[in-house]
Amino acid sequence: MSPQEAQSQHDEAQAADALDRAMQLFHDGEFLDDDAAFSYLDEAVKLDPNLVTARYQRAILYLQKGRPDKAFADVEKVIEIKPDHVEARFTRGFILFRRGDFRAAVKDFSAVLDQDDTISEALAMRGSCYANMGRFEDAVHDYTQAIALNPAHQEAYYNRGVAHMELGYNVRAIHDLTQAVSLNSHSVDALMARASVYMEVGQFDRAVSDYKRILSLIPRDSGMYALLGEAYAGAGNFQAAIESGRRAQTLAKAEGAPQAAIVFGEMIETYKAKAAEPKVAKPESTEPQSAKPKSAEPQATKPESTEPQVAKPEATEPKAVE
Repeated sequence: MSPQEAQSQHDEAQAADALDRAMQLFHDGEFLDDDAAFSYLDEAVKLDPNLVTARYQRAILYLQKGRPDKAFADVEKVIEIKPDHVEARFTRGFILFRRGDFRAAVKDFSAVLDQDDTISEALAMRGSCYANMGRFEDAVHDYTQAIALNPAHQEAYYNRGVAHMELGYNVRAIHDLTQAVSLNSHSVDALMARASVYMEVGQFDRAVSDYKRILSLIPRDSGMYALLGEAYAGAGNFQAAIESGRRAQTLAKAEGAPQAAIVFGEMIETYKAKAAEPKVAKPESTEPQSAKPKSAEPQATKPESTEPQVAKPEATEPKAVE
């Protein structure tokens, strides 16, 4: 054995030992001491740059430390050494997603699913890539598959609901967003999205209920009080709309947002004018009316102010594996 070969074997043994010490700190899906684990993993990679497990685990720690570029370099090397490394493919897709490179991320999530089509998070993440690319039908398909594999996947229900909103399928959107709220009653995003659909389809009392729930979670949001006012106005309760508008205006002034306060003031004046209008009773028609069957799926699109939102990256962030 040449001296170089002997040194290489020694370095590999030392690297394996450093990796073992790092993994001794791994318990219940996380490292008990991130800094110590990182030090051991760093040592292992320096001694043996092709030690795949050490590189992958270091990439996860880099992500947790907010250093995605370093994490990306590590998973790139892992995939170069071992192209079928599922976790590294998923992690690279995740980083690409956060960078906004959705097309490249789709390729990685698809590669993961080619190896194992039961990974619900890969389906959910690819669905979110499609949604961000405007491919909402494809997004719905992936979210549906993710939900089939994991019926408690709150983010998949939420994101499928938003995709249905984009497609104008409001009934389906309400169903999905209701499921999302039932799985996480504190989800402001899901409540907001559902309230906007209720507004779109004229179910103003339900919108009022959702905006009130949101305000119980974020009680000093001027914009939310303005939305509540709009819902009250839609329901014909102009006095409540005026009170909500005043609350919005007061909070806007306290927030140092004078322009918003002016807008809210104009809203209040509109509600006052509406409240002062004489109520005219609608004459009952004497003509017999044939009942028209209601469409099972209204096709109205959601308001432009509601942007589609994708699952929070934290919800699907790659984890260290044993």
